[in-house]
Amino acid sequence: MASDLRQQIRANAAELRRLHARMHETFSRRGKDRQAWSEACAEFHARYDTLAFPGGYTGALERLVAGDELTMEAALVFLELRPNFFRSGYMRKKLMRYAKRAPFSKSQAQRLRFVLQRDADWRALKRERSDAMSLEDMFLLLESRGIVRAKE
Repeated sequence: MASDLRQQIRANAAELRRLHARMHETFSRRGKDRQAWSEACAEFHARYDTLAFPGGYTGALERLVAGDELTMEAALVFLELRPNFFRSGYMRKKLMRYAKRAPFSKSQAQRLRFVLQRDADWRALKRERSDAMSLEDMFLLLESRGIVRAKE
């Protein structure tokens, strides 16, 4: 189930990035083709809730705290993957806050602790980071601490 959720979340994030980019692309031409821009906006907004989170983001926080199995697993996978799309950072922060109140199994609670620790490490490292440090040096430091992994 987790691998299916991983694939779904990655594919949905890619689709949301595509839809968002299409909105911006048509925005620059909206003076000549307002209809294309309106359609791109309508499609993005119509599909956002369904694509943003498995089972839909509306009501997901309540389902998470209520102990819905699919939502709890989807939340953990989402937090582990940290997908990148419009407003995903806000969603991640809210999911982390609500996940602390969810009735996870022991193995799921361990996964959540790892996610929370990784996030705390990241925030601490960002505070320590000197402005002179390059992004490459920052990545190498994070990799050496086990916070991120290089793609193979």
